[in-house]
Amino acid sequence: MDESEDVVIEPEDAGGEKVEGKLKKLRTELATAKKERDEYLAGWQRSKADYVNLSRRVREDGEGQSKILIGKLSRGIIAVFDSLEAAEAGAKAAGVSESVLSGMNQVVRQLEQALLDIGVSRFSPSPGDAFDSKFHEPIRSVACESEKEDNTISATLQSGFVIGETVLRPARVEVFTYQS
Repeated sequence: MDESEDVVIEPEDAGGEKVEGKLKKLRTELATAKKERDEYLAGWQRSKADYVNLSRRVREDGEGQSKILIGKLSRGIIAVFDSLEAAEAGAKAAGVSESVLSGMNQVVRQLEQALLDIGVSRFSPSPGDAFDSKFHEPIRSVACESEKEDNTISATLQSGFVIGETVLRPARVEVFTYQS
């Protein structure tokens, strides 16, 4: 109710409080109640915003921690993977039986599947692919006679691994270098 509205004030009996005083008191109480309501509403809105921000931060921190842990675990598995592949190649060269080689190959494939299950992919660049320092680590340089082959992959010595767009380990490669 607006104070400018016409209010008809009727006189009260002699012992009672005047209506004008009561009206003034009620208006003061109403203004105080509105002020408190606004303060409570603002506090509630701040609390809700804080809660939403905290929830987002906790979720992002959890995702970040998960990625760090998966990266650490993956690097350990990749090292075992490399050792098994090297042992498999050595066993082939030593003439070890096919059943042993088959078993070693099965373990290598299981490790590769375990890596895939946690989002880690293996990649091996093909000969002729362009060298990319983000994904490839040059181990040797091989001379070439064609300018077209310059700075391309000659051979992949060891596969690389990525999780999403993050390179866990670049592929180790030989790179053609043009010799004029």
